[in-house]
Formats: sequence, C-alpha cells, structure tokens
Amino acid sequence: MKLTRLHVHHYRELAPDTLLTFGPALNVVVGEMGSGRTTLLELVSTVVCSDFSGLLREPFSLDYSLRFDALTVDVAVRNEPPAALPATTGADAGPGTALALPPSGLAHGLMPSIVATVRWDEAEDVRLVMRASATGFACEVDGAAGFAKRMHWSVLDRSVWTLLFMAAQYLERGVKDRLKELLRRTFLLAPPRFDEALGMFERIGAIRYAMERRGEDLFPLGLMALPTWMPGWLREQVEHEPLPPTLMFRHETLPRSFLARFVTLAGFASGTLTVDVTETTPLSQGGRLGFSGFRFAFVRADGTPVAQEQLGYGQRRLLSFLYYLDVHDAFVIADELPAGLPPELVEACVKDVGERQAFLTSQNPLLFEHLSFRDAEDLRTSLIRCEGGAGRGAWRWTQPSPEVASRLFDAWREKAVPLGAVLRAQGFG
Repeated sequence: MKLTRLHVHHYRELAPDTLLTFGPALNVVVGEMGSGRTTLLELVSTVVCSDFSGLLREPFSLDYSLRFDALTVDVAVRNEPPAALPATTGADAGPGTALALPPSGLAHGLMPSIVATVRWDEAEDVRLVMRASATGFACEVDGAAGFAKRMHWSVLDRSVWTLLFMAAQYLERGVKDRLKELLRRTFLLAPPRFDEALGMFERIGAIRYAMERRGEDLFPLGLMALPTWMPGWLREQVEHEPLPPTLMFRHETLPRSFLARFVTLAGFASGTLTVDVTETTPLSQGGRLGFSGFRFAFVRADGTPVAQEQLGYGQRRLLSFLYYLDVHDAFVIADELPAGLPPELVEACVKDVGERQAFLTSQNPLLFEHLSFRDAEDLRTSLIRCEGGAGRGAWRWTQPSPEVASRLFDAWREKAVPLGAVLRAQGFG
C-alpha cells in the first residue's frame, strides 16, 4: 500500500492549500528545527491509519489518496465550525448535512465529517462512496444507495475503516477479500511515528497480548503491535502441555526475524526474547491466554551476558527499529533515524526498509549518503522541504519544481558526492 497524495487545506501553523505528492519508496523530509518536520510525520501516520481522534478539538481540513492492490482510496476529512462547511443540496447532500446537529450540540463547536471513495482499476465506472458525520453514515455502491444509519459516534476515530468493513457486505467476494487485506494493513498495522528517542523501545516492554480459544482455534484479542510471525509462534508454544510460565524465543529460531538481524548487526553471539504467560483461563471459561513482560538478553562473542538494561542508546534504537520493521511491512515513518547509530548501521537500516514506503527526517547527513534516485522525477516526489516561522500559516512544506529537481539530480549524479552535500550547496538542505 502507498500514500500517494496529501492535500492540506488548513492545519495548525501550516500555510493553507499545501499539496504534497509522495514517491513509492523513500521520502525524505529536510528542514531546520521548528519547521514542522515531526508534525508532518505525525500527520502522515494519522492519515495512513485514518485515526483523527487526537484532533477532535482542532479545526482542520485535508484530503489524501492511498493505493493498494489496484484499489484507490480517496478520503476527505474536515473538522470545522458549521459556518465553514460548504452548502450541499439534493444528490450531493450526505450525512454531514442531512444528519447535522445544531451548533449548540456540537462537541467543541466543530463539525467532523468524512467522505471516502474507493475505486478499483479493472472497473473504472464502479465505485464505493461513503459519507459520515458525527450523527450518522451512509454509502453508495455504483451510484445506488447501499445503507444509511443515524447514530452518534466518534467519526474521527478510524471511521474510514469502520465504514469500509460495513460496506464490504455489498461487494463481490474478490473485492471484499482485498478490502479485508487493506483493513489489516491500516486498521490493525497502522504505523506510529518511530521517534528520535526511545519511545518505541519502551513500548515493546509494555506490550500486552491476548488470545482466546473458540472451538479448536485461537483468536487474537485487540490491536497488538507484534511482528507478523509472532502470533503464530505463540500459538505453537501454547499447544504444548504443560504450559510453562515463561516462553523463550531464540534468535536462531527464525533467521529473518528482527532478533536475528539485531544479533548480527550488533555483533552478539546470541540473543533471546522472553515472554511471560500472564493469564491462563480454563477452556470452560473461554480459554483465554495472556502474554506480557517482553524482555531481551544477549551474549557477546566472548561469552559475557548482556541484559537489555546494559544496552547502549544506539543499540536500543537499532533493536527497536528492527522490531518496528518486523511489525510494519508497508510503511516506515521515522524521525532522526541515524540518531545514535554509526554509519554502517545507518546504511543497514536504510537497506532493511526494503520495498516499504518510507517517510524519514534527519539533520544528520549520514542518512543522505545512503539514498539514491532513478531520475529527476523520482527525486522531486521523494524530497520535502520544511520551512518554519512564527504565526498561523508560517510553516511551508514544499517539493522541488521539475527544474530544481533536474538541477539537484544532475549535480548529485555528475559530481558523485553525497546527496546531503548537494542539497546544502543548492540551498535545499
């Protein structure tokens, strides 16, 4: 899945009518401190998972496009005072108008609304349109009414995917299955911003996971940020009797896991991940299993043990970034990725991003030394410049014009110097 476009009509200190188009691989955000680089990454994460619940009290208006498996999803989201909303009548009237609350009944004085359109390539004349407000939702399939319902709900809380799930019942099985995979990659695996500190490392230690037995099968409960292989591994462990109080995963068990990759890059001889079994409800009471207490231990080449508390700052960031990659196979959203890492590990991290669409920021030139572009257009869509200032509308997020992109690309290719040096020389760094 790829985020192809983000059009911000108004949002915080950003200049109105900001339009960004993104490349399918690495997208690099440059700019000084205070120019909104982290804000941009957080907004990208917000739109990828379509969870605007953190912006309930803020006025904003934006639209964006996602591409997935020959599907295009166009989403327009607004949270504005009623007076700022455009008037709609007749066939264009959706729940945002027909089901609107009076201004006195609006939370925070703002009217949230979403319009999402799904189109699939092989049938250009067929589309699914979903409209939602805080008082209801409705959908159309091929121009015909699919369903409509009045209800009071948090329309900005991942409601795009809620609507998509509900609308799937009206679609043919092949499209329904693709929508389910789209839901998995967004609703279940939406990537947070990988911060410049140790927030991700701390979240790993706080993970709690549960599964419930229903008949002969075990089903996950809730939304868990686990590597894609881990639920299957946990299921295999709990099939053994008696169930031990602690499970241990060794790095050599799965050579492609984040743990195996970390052991190699960090120069350790071995590594383990230990997980506590915290809940074992009998089958007669639902058969629920709970897991928590994720912790690591390593052994150096000389046999010296290393507890996770003894890992350095850079080692913790490396471990948590590799874990992040093992969880999120479609996107990477990382702030100051090179922080605490030597050049060879920065290069390894960029390489391990693989085919994911990445949004990266860094003031460290190490990151730019490991980027490459096919042509000037690839560079143009993959480079975003953030400029700051004081007051509303002072932030500017821009991309190079075709002419500037061509000049940057030619300078980088002909001089065979790091991209960071070219950007600074051309006034773009």
